[in-house]
Amino acid sequence: MTIHEISPKQLRALLLLLVLVPFIPLVLMLRFMTDALEGERDAARERLSSNAQRALSSATLSVEKHLVAQTGPVQPEDLRRLCREVFDPTVDVSIHDFGGELVAGPAHPAGKLVAQSSIKHLDQTWSARAWLVNESALQDEVRDQFKIYAWTALIAAVAICAIAIAAGLTVNQQLRLHELKNTSVATVAHELRTPLATMRVLVDTLREGRYRNPEQLREYLDLLHSENLRLSRLTEHFLTHSRLARGQYQFAFASVDVESVVDPAINAMQTKLAAPGCTFTLDLAKPLPEMLADRDSLVIVLINLLENALKYSGDEKRITLRARRDDRALVFVVEDNGLGLTAEQRTQVFEPFYQADQKLSRSRSGCGLGLSIVRAIITAHRGRIEIASEPGEGAAFSIHIPLAPA
Repeated sequence: MTIHEISPKQLRALLLLLVLVPFIPLVLMLRFMTDALEGERDAARERLSSNAQRALSSATLSVEKHLVAQTGPVQPEDLRRLCREVFDPTVDVSIHDFGGELVAGPAHPAGKLVAQSSIKHLDQTWSARAWLVNESALQDEVRDQFKIYAWTALIAAVAICAIAIAAGLTVNQQLRLHELKNTSVATVAHELRTPLATMRVLVDTLREGRYRNPEQLREYLDLLHSENLRLSRLTEHFLTHSRLARGQYQFAFASVDVESVVDPAINAMQTKLAAPGCTFTLDLAKPLPEMLADRDSLVIVLINLLENALKYSGDEKRITLRARRDDRALVFVVEDNGLGLTAEQRTQVFEPFYQADQKLSRSRSGCGLGLSIVRAIITAHRGRIEIASEPGEGAAFSIHIPLAPA
């Protein structure tokens, strides 16, 4: 089974698993690092104790040799001083008599006992004990090891999270593709069903001769023609979107004047723009320079923007198409007095199959691909598209197309 064959429910479970899984190795790694540091600390203490034991044993042998030549009484403080000479300030030494009583050194050593050795002279025996009173050296050694573990853990954690994020993004993308596929299939079925049903009824009516006069026959034929054009537009939208998504749409960039783009777009929409209840205004800030563009694809852009403006305007439509120069680009603006868009809708309106008003989309034609196609074409032109809109105040779509080289 490939990832493309996994159901959306399984993909969601996999996505949740990918979010939770990185915490398991991170917790295990933290536990391992804690145990390793504790083991390193114990090992360092063992090494320090072993070194201290060897140093103290060597010191007590030297003290015994020194005592052989001494005839006077032995001072425990002198023994302590001689033993301390082999240690740095982090280790203190105390001298105890045969019974274990302290005879020289601190009464209550603050550190840990790390070594012990005996000193014999004639019939006397002392016990020299080494105490670790400052663990700074031990802490420095452990701290250095901690840095190694910490950097290793950080690199491993970043790698694990990066892999989990990459996998999660892949799964999320597949989930979105599943949802988009389901949405596209439902949208295509819904949009194709209506004109096909209308055409079927009209064809059956004409075949059975159920019309009263030539005028009604002409009306039925006009309706068939209209529904056929609607099907053609829908099919063209799907094909254009598919070619753009797969990178198979062919662009022919050349120097193009504004009129060669605006006129075909207006002619294609003339019937709707001239319909009762619609006021259309064309505002071209002449003279305008040529732009570097694919003429046919820009015509599609303007047609889609005009269709979108008509679709989401009310009964009294006021549509305006403007063209002007802005710095190094030509700017086309399509304005309407329609429903307007919220901030959230402005961020989603260019997504394939997105409908700004679901209730309206069910009562009128549209598959939600027009603005997606617009964005893809403008991106291919290295231009940009902007939206100025507020709910209930209409919308203005501005597209910026680079000028042709001088």
